[in-house]
Amino acid sequence: MEPSEIEKHLAFLRKTYIESLPKQRLSIAKQRIKNPEFDPNRLISFVSAVEGFARSLCMHQRARTKAELSAIYPEYCKRSAKSLIVEYLTERSLGEAASHFGERTWQLFGYAVQYRNLLAHECTYLGSDKSQELIEACRAVLRTLAKDEGMNAEDI
Repeated sequence: MEPSEIEKHLAFLRKTYIESLPKQRLSIAKQRIKNPEFDPNRLISFVSAVEGFARSLCMHQRARTKAELSAIYPEYCKRSAKSLIVEYLTERSLGEAASHFGERTWQLFGYAVQYRNLLAHECTYLGSDKSQELIEACRAVLRTLAKDEGMNAEDI
């Protein structure tokens, strides 16, 4: 999947679902609800898992107590996954994200975030030809972050 192809696909999906009738949108929503193992739901879960884990890593780098965590949470709760990861890597002196995760993985992770936002807010589907590569990029980022912290990542 080339970046231009991904960007065109994102734009196509957004346009398609903006122009869909409410009846069509409800039909897709029902399919998604009834099939939590479908790739759109899995992609949302993977991106959210990376985002939540990265948020926790960043917050724990700064705070030493639960009270401190609660106090700084508002600074972190609406931050993007990519900005959280970059902060974590910077604080740990682990280098640039593209070199740490691999340029292709980091690029695909960025697209996975964009797809997650579209999938979550528009309750759409995306082709399985795209979802597996995006999910694998998320898995690779999550595994790397866990390994960076000395945690077992083999079951991710």
